[in-house]
Amino acid sequence: MDISRRQLAAVVLASTAAAQAPPAPKPEPEADVDGARLQQRAAAQIIARVPLPMTIEPAFLFKA
Repeated sequence: MDISRRQLAAVVLASTAAAQAPPAPKPEPEADVDGARLQQRAAAQIIARVPLPMTIEPAFLFKA
């Protein structure tokens, strides 16, 4: 494969120009928090549908 110096320079310049492109803007942190809250509420509603008797003990132990 034969590449001239001009073609090589064009490829190098194109790749450096692409590397210097500004990154995409990040979404607002507020939107992320709101989305997480919605997911948390949905998960809590699903868990609340499962009946658990009071005799059920957790699978962990609190120690002071």
